[in-house]
Amino acid sequence: MPISMKMNDGSVVDKEEHYHKIWFYGKPALISGGLVAINLVKKFLTSTQKSKFKSTSFGHFLDFEPLVFSGQLVHCMLLKEVFHLNPNEMMFKVHETLLKFSISDFALITGLNCAEYSSFCNEDGIPKQLPFGSSWLCSKYFPGKSSIYRGDLYDFLDQNQVKDDSDAIKLVLIFIVDYILLSKKDNKLVDKYLWHMVDSLDMFGSFPWGRKSFFLTLEYLKKALKGKQTDSQQDVIYYELFGFPTAFQIWIYECFISLPKTVISYNGPKIPRICSWSKAFKSKFFSLNEKFFDCEEVC
Repeated sequence: MPISMKMNDGSVVDKEEHYHKIWFYGKPALISGGLVAINLVKKFLTSTQKSKFKSTSFGHFLDFEPLVFSGQLVHCMLLKEVFHLNPNEMMFKVHETLLKFSISDFALITGLNCAEYSSFCNEDGIPKQLPFGSSWLCSKYFPGKSSIYRGDLYDFLDQNQVKDDSDAIKLVLIFIVDYILLSKKDNKLVDKYLWHMVDSLDMFGSFPWGRKSFFLTLEYLKKALKGKQTDSQQDVIYYELFGFPTAFQIWIYECFISLPKTVISYNGPKIPRICSWSKAFKSKFFSLNEKFFDCEEVC
């Protein structure tokens, strides 16, 4: 039976009970480096290139702290999910408060463009008019390769520096999209359309990467625990999260009024909001449950 519950904005709605009736251990894995990969970007770019990169649509990424991904915190919140009719959002019940994670939250946290796709894009958000084959940028820095694995791009940035400022910035833009915002396994290929899109910095910069990242993140958050319930405290469920789940982690921090310094450091209000948090620490399942989810101090 639906029950009436208070939203965190004070309104009252009818919602179903939790998806997950039983609490169980889980170990979500953040695919690729998340914000830790920002350290690689800072190492790869020269001082001059960093100054020029700041003027791009991802320039604020240089202000991000390399947060440690807290898989157990994310797992605790996923266990609080409740049924929600809007497929473009997720709803969680902590005590009698409903917390909604939406694309608006994602935009405020990340500072990314989350606007609608233009008519020049297909249903997956990829521009329709792009060349086929290898791009000149790919051919220049990965000669003889028609396809580049994500791990290859990471290794290149880790082991090299590029003197051409424009090329260096374009390589970093591809890396941020493919390795941080649209993360997947290292043995997967870098999407070819990225190499062609970055040829036009205007096209690349105006594209709503936040929208694409949000819906990929949401897709994997929604299906993370489906059908993976267990009664045994000895069983551990392992699952992988793609997209940019670190933004979801930041959203969880913002849902709680009082945060222990042993979990996260708050640096005061900043724009985008992700810059307000630093020095996240890994915590154990039951410790987080006690500090966050058994605590009534919810925004």
